Amino acid sequence: IPPPDLPPHLAESVRSNKHPVESQSDLGRGQYLLEDWRRAWHTYETPADSDNPNLIDPYDGFAEYAIDEIDGTLPADLSGVLYRNGPGKFGVGGERVSHVLDGDGLIIQISIPPPPADKSQERKVTFRSRFVETKEFVEEREADKFLYRGTFGTGPRATFDEPPRKGVNEDPSEPSLLSRVAGSAFKTDIKNNANTQVISFGGKVLALFEAGLPYAVDPTTLETIGEDDMGGTLSVGKLPVKIGLDIPQEYIPENLGGAAHTAHPKMCPRTGRMVGWQWSQMMYGAEKGMEMTFTEWSSDGFESVASNTFTVAGCELAPHDMVLTESCILLKVNSLSMERTPFLLGLKGPAASLKMDGRAPVKVFVFPRPTASTQFEPYSVEVPACFSIHFSHGYEDSDTGNIVSFFSGWPPSDSKEFLGAWGGFCPNFADIPTTYIWRLEIDPSTKSFVSLDVAPGASNVCAEHPLVNPNFATRKASYVYAVASNIVGDASAPCGYAKLCVENGSQESLSPGEANTSVDAYFFGSRYFCGEPIIVPKTTCTADHLRANTNDNLDENDSSEKEAYLLGLVKDAIRDRSYLAIFDLERNLSEGPVCKLWLKTAIPHGLHGCFAEDETASRSVFC
Repeated sequence: IPPPDLPPHLAESVRSNKHPVESQSDLGRGQYLLEDWRRAWHTYETPADSDNPNLIDPYDGFAEYAIDEIDGTLPADLSGVLYRNGPGKFGVGGERVSHVLDGDGLIIQISIPPPPADKSQERKVTFRSRFVETKEFVEEREADKFLYRGTFGTGPRATFDEPPRKGVNEDPSEPSLLSRVAGSAFKTDIKNNANTQVISFGGKVLALFEAGLPYAVDPTTLETIGEDDMGGTLSVGKLPVKIGLDIPQEYIPENLGGAAHTAHPKMCPRTGRMVGWQWSQMMYGAEKGMEMTFTEWSSDGFESVASNTFTVAGCELAPHDMVLTESCILLKVNSLSMERTPFLLGLKGPAASLKMDGRAPVKVFVFPRPTASTQFEPYSVEVPACFSIHFSHGYEDSDTGNIVSFFSGWPPSDSKEFLGAWGGFCPNFADIPTTYIWRLEIDPSTKSFVSLDVAPGASNVCAEHPLVNPNFATRKASYVYAVASNIVGDASAPCGYAKLCVENGSQESLSPGEANTSVDAYFFGSRYFCGEPIIVPKTTCTADHLRANTNDNLDENDSSEKEAYLLGLVKDAIRDRSYLAIFDLERNLSEGPVCKLWLKTAIPHGLHGCFAEDETASRSVFC
């Protein structure tokens, strides 16, 4: 029975369980069904109506099969391995997590071989999946209950408080205040869900989680290998907390003094090196804030090439993403403050203990790249109120010398909760500010703010997970691609992809509700949802091209931005299955995907991923 307020075409779709008849001109207005969206956040498991009841192993999430349903034509010059990570197991013992981002990591792998030399042979595309079996995951699986506190509020209950155990695909039940305190007070060891990103680099495939150490997984089988120290740059078994005072080592608790690594390192297209940072919270002293170490790694044995360490005073939360240019690293620190007492008492998780001031100015910190020819003292620039989430790219403008970057984020708002609207069963767009793509420019010569606006061509396009052709990650790029929710400036679920002309697009500011019909976008339909895409340059589809395009003399005009494929996972709510959509970026997005690789089940909505050359943990492209 459809909800009473549905438009007629969606009401009929619910009654008939068929997709409504919709054209591209009808779509992009933010219409979707809440029940469909909730099902996009169900735990990864074998469907009840599956012909194979053992398709997905509920113990470890393992599945393996050939992808034999392909719509369209799989491009001959697209070959490699897609890895994608995200929350995939949303509870334990019949109890659902309090917040979707506390779900355990699920890595999927889609292997696309090159066409066989013998044209009579079939090109076999394969699928694999597994949960990331972190130490905490294994312990909770064996105990059949929550034992650890999650970043976003999930936690153990008191021994006297038995949860309802309604099922992991039902609304979470909140423990009583007394139960939360008894179960979580003074427990500061936060669970590593390993659920945010997966990268292939330097002989390793790593599942990343920004509040803990990476977990290495087998590049072929996806079996969990264990915590990884990233070439000896991280300490295993220690919390990312430092005292910050001149205290003899023997008096410092053994579990302190570690660091956590960002879930968003960047690849430099010129050198082929990976650039990332690790962080430790400094608790006391003159340098109270956050210690950050930036490192550049070579893909040859995952060796550290160079590193720099700095302290950011007053920083309460590690930034989620970074900007990489040829000379600099930028971190944008949102206006957040930590209420430590509710966290220590177990009343709130770490994220819920952060209070946001959506109308306060924020700071951008500018650091020298460890390998930059010119080193300088880091500095900060105050910019107007906004909230940043993910960056697509950044560059030093050759005409002005200014640093330009693009990011997804929220305009000034009265929101006080950090990702609070993502809690409950699934993200609630009624409470989430509209997300736009922004352009930020700062002047390094005067260390001052120049401009902050919605990016050209992006007015009223609600979009997230922006990215560019990876060969242009540190250069001026004409196009930013993103997951699109709508083109009318509303907050709604993601149903398509958009290409934004961020350098030469229209500067016109549209009225609320007015459709941006000039944007090149493709919307799958009101009953589809799509995840973050990955752009795979056609010139990196073979080993020879990859090596040719990562030397120190990379030609600025080595390839067109459009010579690439966009790959994104799409959930069909009617069929309750997902498929990999492949777009040829030399065509308009509005023409639709050239190929769909249908999976045998639905994949939970998910987060980030990478595309590697093969299953040998070779270098990959990622967001």
